[in-house]
Amino acid sequence: MSIPRGRHSEKTILWQQETFLKTFAEGASVRSSARIASISRNTLAKWVETDKNGFAKLYDQAQADFKDGLIETAMARIKEQSPKDSPLLLITMLNAYIPERFRPNTIATEEVAKETISELRKLSKQAFEAHPREKEEEMASKSPLEQVEELLTAKKQGKPKDTDDTTDS
Repeated sequence: MSIPRGRHSEKTILWQQETFLKTFAEGASVRSSARIASISRNTLAKWVETDKNGFAKLYDQAQADFKDGLIETAMARIKEQSPKDSPLLLITMLNAYIPERFRPNTIATEEVAKETISELRKLSKQAFEAHPREKEEEMASKSPLEQVEELLTAKKQGKPKDTDDTTDS
């Protein structure tokens, strides 16, 4: 559908703005809402930029209404879902549109990862320097995860892992 170009009456513009905002707030995409309102994305951007008829604030409110609708959908799904229902799409939408409330804050940076690997290498080297053959056999019988957990536990307790905690008295 081609969008007519040229000047529109103020009444038409108000109708287009109202139609766009209502459709968008109800969950339609920007593209669909613009098509229904017979406007282009450029027109939408211009209205926001120039705040035509107070549009910028109304657009922010429509976005807030859309987010509220997502949260309402999430709550309804939580109450109604069965074990076979996948919440993945809903979680993705909540993360994308409301990251301040729904995106986990556990983002490890590359620098933290490098420091962790460096520390693990250092701890491992210390553990094997004291009793290389004994430690090699002992560590070989454990999974890598168990080895790392053991090294980190020893580090937290402030003692090098080369002391044998399991000696029989």
